[in-house]
Amino acid sequence: MNGETLSLRISRAELDALRKRAHAEGVSQGSLVRRALKAFGVTAEAPGAKTGYEVIKSFLGRSRGGSKDLSTNPKHLAVYGR
Repeated sequence: MNGETLSLRISRAELDALRKRAHAEGVSQGSLVRRALKAFGVTAEAPGAKTGYEVIKSFLGRSRGGSKDLSTNPKHLAVYGR
C-alpha cells in the first residue's frame, strides 16, 4: 500500500482493544484503523467500495466433487518417495 504514515497516542486500554480486535479478525491494526476511518466518513473512497478479498471471499474454500483428502487416492501416492 502506498501512503503516508500517521503516528498518534492512544491509551493502553485502546491499544489492547485494537490488538485484540485485529487479531480476532485476522487483519492488521492499520487495516482495522483504515476501515474505521472509512466507516466514519473520513476517507475519500466511495461508500460501499469493496476490497478484492471481500468480493471473492464467499467463493474461497469451496469446490465441487473430488476428494477432500488426496491421501485417500492411491494414484496421487504412486510416485511418492521415488
